[in-house]
Amino acid sequence: MANFGLSRPIIAKLDPATGKYVKAIKCGHAINTSVTPNYNKASLHADNVQQEEISEFKNASVELGVDRLPVEAAPIIFGHTVSEDGAETSKSDDMGSYVGYGFNTAEIISGVRKYRACLLTKVKFEEGAESFQTKGDSIQFSTPTLSGTATENEKKEWRKKSPYLETEEDCDAWILQEMGLDGNAPTE
Repeated sequence: MANFGLSRPIIAKLDPATGKYVKAIKCGHAINTSVTPNYNKASLHADNVQQEEISEFKNASVELGVDRLPVEAAPIIFGHTVSEDGAETSKSDDMGSYVGYGFNTAEIISGVRKYRACLLTKVKFEEGAESFQTKGDSIQFSTPTLSGTATENEKKEWRKKSPYLETEEDCDAWILQEMGLDGNAPTE
């Protein structure tokens, strides 16, 4: 397997009490993402040697870089207020929601392009730093990066990966199906 692509980040608000997602949103266009699982580990030593070792999933660190963060995402991800005209207000006591976060990867398998979807079932994102720079002799883009933590849901699931699929649209449909949002295509 050789990964060479990332696309179509989708988020949907999660109600942790019911385990159900509501309204999926396309979260800009993906630039990069990383998922780093973290584990609690312990070992038991007896008679001067290690007798047992255990490793259990703790959480996963998640990074998401996008070309832009849609206005519709701010109330869901960060709990910010967005007025009808699109103005966004951030308050010190804003509380973001848990979300499901899905994305597509492209892979080459024996010379054939395939797609695979990944869904992190319960993620809490935080805003990253914003930096702005004046134009100089060259143009430099600045894009948003979100940092978050993925944890297990009520079924002890933290990540799901689709089988290999033929198209990105198949991946989107798989993500929405896993979220229980069949037919609710994500908005741009």
